[in-house]
Amino acid sequence: MNKLHNIILTVLSLLMSCNGKDEPMQDKGNYQCQTIPIQDTLTRNQLLQSFDSNVLQGLASVDVPNTEGAMGRNKNGYFHVRFQMGILGLSDYAVTYQDIQALEYAIKAIEYSFVQQLPDGNFKLVVPSNLSNQIPNEADLASGVSFFLSSVGLALNNFEQSNWYNSATMVSYKSRIEILRPKIALAANWLVTQKNILEIADQNAPNRLFFNALAFYSLGTWLNDENLISVGVSFANLGIGKKQVEGYFLEGNGWDSSYQGVAINVGFNLYSILPNDLSLKNKLWDCLSCAADWQKSRVLESGEISTKGNVRVYPGGESFLGQEKQVDWIKSMLGLFAMGYYSNQSTFIITANKIRSFYN
Repeated sequence: MNKLHNIILTVLSLLMSCNGKDEPMQDKGNYQCQTIPIQDTLTRNQLLQSFDSNVLQGLASVDVPNTEGAMGRNKNGYFHVRFQMGILGLSDYAVTYQDIQALEYAIKAIEYSFVQQLPDGNFKLVVPSNLSNQIPNEADLASGVSFFLSSVGLALNNFEQSNWYNSATMVSYKSRIEILRPKIALAANWLVTQKNILEIADQNAPNRLFFNALAFYSLGTWLNDENLISVGVSFANLGIGKKQVEGYFLEGNGWDSSYQGVAINVGFNLYSILPNDLSLKNKLWDCLSCAADWQKSRVLESGEISTKGNVRVYPGGESFLGQEKQVDWIKSMLGLFAMGYYSNQSTFIITANKIRSFYN
C-alpha cells in the first residue's frame, strides 16, 4: 500500500512540475493570481527611462510616418485616424532621449490626423475599394477615434511632463501643438457624445474599456477638463470590473492571452499618469498586478504566449479587415516590463525579455 502511495505521489509531483515547451504553466486558465505590492511610484517619464533604449527605439521605428504624416494603413491613402496610433511610440522615444526627429515625426502625424477632422469633431472615414464590403458601424468608428485619442492624449501628457519639450529652444514645436488645442478639445467633446455607445459596444472587451479610459483621462488632464477626467475614471472602473478572481479579464465568455496583454499595457499607460492621491490608482494597481501575474502564467518557457483556450485570438480565431489576428506580443511585453519596474519583481522583467527574444 505504501509503495502504491509513493508511486501516486511521484506521478502527481511530476505532473505538477511539468512545464513542457508547448504548454502554458496552467493549461486551463485556472491559475490563481497574486496581487504584488507596488514598490516604486514612478512618474510617466521615469517609467519610460526604465525601459531598455532598444525597446523604445524599436517601438518608435515600427510606424514612422511618411512625409505627409500618414501612418500604417493611411500611407496608401487616408482610411481612418485609428491607424495613427504609432504617435505614442514616437513621443515616448522623443521625450526620453530628447530626439528631435522622433518629435517631428510625432507632431507631423498629429497634424496630419487633424486635417481629417470633421466640423463636429469626428473624423473622416474613407474605406478602400478592396474593403468596400466591410463598412464599420457607429460603434466601430467611435472606438477607432478612442484608440487614436488615447495615443494622442498620452503623447500630449509625455510632452507636458518633459522639461526638454517645454524649454525655450523647443517653442516652435510646442506652438504647433498649441495651434491644435481647439481641434483636440473638439475631438474629445465629440467622443463624450459617444459615451453610451462605447459603454454598450465595449462592455465585453476590457481592453477597449481601458483605451476609452485612457483617451478621456489623458485628454482631460491635458485640457484641464474635469468632465473628461470623470468619464475616464468611469471607464477605468468598468475595465477593472471585468477582472476575474483568477486574474484574467473576461473577454466575451472566457479569457484571451493576447487581449489580456493589451489590457494590461493600456492599463499601465493610464496608471502612469494618475496622481498618487487618487483612490483609483490603488484600485487599478491591485487589478493590473493580479492580471499581469495571470498573464505571466500563459507565457511558455520559450517566450511564446500560449493561445490555448483563448476565445478571440488563436489559429482560426477572429479576423480584422480580412486578416486573422495574431498575438499582440508587443503589448504583453510592455505590460510585463511595466509590472516589473513598478513592483521590483525581476520575474516579470525576465518573462518580458523571453517574449522579446522569441518574437524578434
